[in-house]
Amino acid sequence: METISNQNRQVIGETYQHIRTELFSIFRQACIAEDTCEDLVQEVFMKIMGLDIIMADQLKGLAVRMAYQKRTDYLRRRACINKVHDTLGWQMERSYTSDEAEVNDIVRVEMSVVKEMTDKDAQVYRLARFEEKTADEIVLETGLSKRAVESRIYRTRIMVRETVRRAIGC
Repeated sequence: METISNQNRQVIGETYQHIRTELFSIFRQACIAEDTCEDLVQEVFMKIMGLDIIMADQLKGLAVRMAYQKRTDYLRRRACINKVHDTLGWQMERSYTSDEAEVNDIVRVEMSVVKEMTDKDAQVYRLARFEEKTADEIVLETGLSKRAVESRIYRTRIMVRETVRRAIGC
């Protein structure tokens, strides 16, 4: 059973390398922010990794279909949020750069989340976020696998994003 799991991981990894940019472009076509596109691509492959049976010849089609479905779900969710905001008379975009106090609050919340992370998660997050290093550069610096780095970036971004949203009430 373990060899099947390893085979699945290998097939998924190879497929990820070949179609990552194609899936990314599916999300970018809908004018979704790049960091969110990265997260959505990761979500597609995290979902695929949870499958019990993988047919290598159908994996690309499955991933593309899942990406389109994720994009539709994302856009529906955004439309719902926009409708609620419009109904309540809220501004859709808040400019944090104009209000230094709010920016400082967001940075403070972000740093508190980073302090709560494991050492490796915090290191990967800092390298990606503050030093703007790519996953490949982080792999060289940390010794982690590329998949581990990408997974950590994905998870830590979500942790920070959700905590900041709760803290500022978005």
